[in-house]
Amino acid sequence: MGKFFLSLAIGLVSGVICFFLSVAFLALLLLAIGAFSHSRPDMRYTYLAALPVAFLAMTAMFSISLVRFWRASRQRKSSQRLVG
Repeated sequence: MGKFFLSLAIGLVSGVICFFLSVAFLALLLLAIGAFSHSRPDMRYTYLAALPVAFLAMTAMFSISLVRFWRASRQRKSSQRLVG
C-alpha cells in the first residue's frame, strides 16, 4: 500500500510541475504571438490548455512509477527465492 501512495505522490508532484511549466511556456508563446500581431491575446487559454497536459502527466507518472515499483518488488522476491 505504501508503493501506491508513493506513486500517487510522484504523480501529483509531476502533474503540478508540468502544469506550471506549460502555463509559463504558453504564456511566453502567447506574448510572442501578441507582439508579432500587435494584439493582446487572452491569457486564459494558458490555463485551459495546461489542465489536460497536467492531467496527462499526472496519470502517466502515476502509472509508470506504480508499474516500476511493482516490477522491482517482483524481481526482488524472485531473486530471494533463488538465494534462499
